[in-house]
Amino acid sequence: MEYLIEKLVKTFGPSSKEDKVKHLIKEELKKCDCEIFEDKFGNLVAHIPQNGPKLMIASHLDTIGFIVTDIDKNGLLRFTSIGGLRPSFLLGSRVLFENGISGTIYYDDKENLWEPKEFKVEKFFIDIGAKSKKDALNFVNIGMEGVFYPVFSKNYDRVISPSLDDRSGCAVIVELLNNIKKKSLKYDLYAVFTVQEEIGVKGARTSTYEITPEFGIAVDVTTAGDFVDPHINALELGKGPAIKVMDGGMITNIDLRNELINVATKNKIPFQLEVITSGTTDAFAIQITKEGVKTAAVSIPTRYTHTQGEVIDLSDIKNTVALLKNFIEK
Repeated sequence: MEYLIEKLVKTFGPSSKEDKVKHLIKEELKKCDCEIFEDKFGNLVAHIPQNGPKLMIASHLDTIGFIVTDIDKNGLLRFTSIGGLRPSFLLGSRVLFENGISGTIYYDDKENLWEPKEFKVEKFFIDIGAKSKKDALNFVNIGMEGVFYPVFSKNYDRVISPSLDDRSGCAVIVELLNNIKKKSLKYDLYAVFTVQEEIGVKGARTSTYEITPEFGIAVDVTTAGDFVDPHINALELGKGPAIKVMDGGMITNIDLRNELINVATKNKIPFQLEVITSGTTDAFAIQITKEGVKTAAVSIPTRYTHTQGEVIDLSDIKNTVALLKNFIEK
């Protein structure tokens, strides 16, 4: 799992540029006894046909990123965000473009050069070492996308890396599909690796509309509140996957939620309950598609989401796989 997560986070793939991530996942699923295809919107779907109600599990392929909006006379790149960048974490961050060009983010505040008093995305720029606008245009262009430079590190059982949102969720579903007992399935299973989640849960909307599942479960990250005291929420690293109750976009289906809790309890899988008031996931789009879908969500507790140094505990990843496997095979 650790090796798979590392490969996934090091694969370039901001919203709308997920093809390389899809290719990697296809390679990882070669031994999976499932039908694999891409839908019209670009979502990657793995289908294990069975008699029974349709169950859709989803995790998004894309990550937040940057897109170049202008290049000034000195060759410095102005940019805007792809998804929800957190301005207070950007200063000094490294950026990687698809063509291998890298740069550093700095801030345009002439009055407070060393310690800016405010952070607005429009005042940041990326320095790629270019000498002029003409020089910069040899390497980048307007509309080119970039991501946080993918440095992956592991300390004990914890991983620090950008793009764990939601490549860690993708790793969970890949591991699940490669180890599921097909004969034990009680569902007609669709595993969807969705595109463009970070810019409006778009892939989940289109794929749910086409599949029309009876049940849906989204696998994503959520903010662990254990890095400050008092905690900003009840979630902690290493205490198990978070079964979502509510987030900023939805309240999960109570029957499906309780079934996940029962499965975790019966199989002695540690779990937490997630109640947050901001942000949402593919579960929101799944839940309100067509006439509605009974939807739950399982979240991987993560510190410092949407930054270059997200942190997860590998035990939470393993227990997320165990929870979903026992639920699907019950």
